[in-house]
Amino acid sequence: MNSSVQQISATQCMKCGFCMSTCPVYQVDHVESHVARGRNLLIRMAEQQSVPDQDDYGACLDACLLCGRCQAVCPAGVPSPEINIQAREKRLSEEGVPLWQQLLYRGILKHRPLMAQLIRVAALIPGLNHSEGRPLRHMADATALFTGGLRVPRIASTFLSKRIPEPIVPTQCRPAKGRVAFFPGCGFEFFFSQIGFDSIRLLALAGYEVVYPDNLTCCGMAVKNAGDSKTARSMARQNIEALASFDHIVTSCATCGTTLKQYGKWFENDPHLRDKAHAVSSKVADFSEFLVGSSFRPKRQANAPVKITYHDPCHLKWHQGVSEYPRQLLQSLDGVEFVEMENADACCGLGGTFGIKHRETSLSIQEKKIQSIEKTGASIVATACPGCMIQLMDGLRRYDLPVEVVHVAQLL
Repeated sequence: MNSSVQQISATQCMKCGFCMSTCPVYQVDHVESHVARGRNLLIRMAEQQSVPDQDDYGACLDACLLCGRCQAVCPAGVPSPEINIQAREKRLSEEGVPLWQQLLYRGILKHRPLMAQLIRVAALIPGLNHSEGRPLRHMADATALFTGGLRVPRIASTFLSKRIPEPIVPTQCRPAKGRVAFFPGCGFEFFFSQIGFDSIRLLALAGYEVVYPDNLTCCGMAVKNAGDSKTARSMARQNIEALASFDHIVTSCATCGTTLKQYGKWFENDPHLRDKAHAVSSKVADFSEFLVGSSFRPKRQANAPVKITYHDPCHLKWHQGVSEYPRQLLQSLDGVEFVEMENADACCGLGGTFGIKHRETSLSIQEKKIQSIEKTGASIVATACPGCMIQLMDGLRRYDLPVEVVHVAQLL
């Protein structure tokens, strides 16, 4: 366990209740144990072995989006999301890793080539492949069997790694300003590959040689959040070795960016990998953060004025402190009217598997976000996270609103 985890404790919580005013889950269900104050109290009880019901305790730990809003408003800056993850790790070590989690995280997600093969097979299922096709009878989407009704994007016809077999060189600047490793994550590799391709082209336009590194795997965030830190660090080691030689590391996925920036903390107690992990984390930047820092000025001339708004991914604003860079890029586009939505930085309600395991709560949080989007009158909502894109697409479809969901890179 890394030192950042060892130094935090639920006893730091002052029980002031500030978190209750901002927690998206508590604002929907009003369950005390589902907000940081109540959860931290239960974690303290668990440390003293005085929790009355272990199953209820596990459900309490699970009923959290890990969005980070509680930490942002906490007067003492208590890292409640990390405290929760630490408690999940302890619980998992005591009770063992469930079979389904071993199969999914250790057997599939950790092994990118196997995962790619399985996804190619899944693409043969009607409703899952990239062509529209005909969905399975009596089902809105084939994935409804597994996602509780959440529609996921269709599998890409060509994975991103196959579209970028060679480095992409700068088109307007010689020599290149540096070598950039693009980290696609699972979303842009297997589903939104065109957005990954757009991101890479823009980095080349900014004057950099862009490489899709070999031997990448999942960033490990989902695995670590589930409590399996051992497997998550195994994934991180593989990525660190693949990324160490580059000048810059850029990703268009807010979740992956947060994870890569944390690698140094993950290996704080590993003398063999600590320095390399910190070096990799120090090179990581979000796509928008990197472009603005490189003084990239995009131009887009629309045939008619386009009204757009922006949704802040939690992993970008609350975990990385990045919120102005995407807006700067969007506002710099010609022919675009940017409208700020109410509560743009409010969680959309996905939170990885939370949106499936706690579907009703997720939908209630989603509804608030869709209402904010509708009020803007925008025809396009941009964001910077594939997970948020999925949730927003799902919500806009459910409410039958004619609003297009795009990644910032698509507009640029």
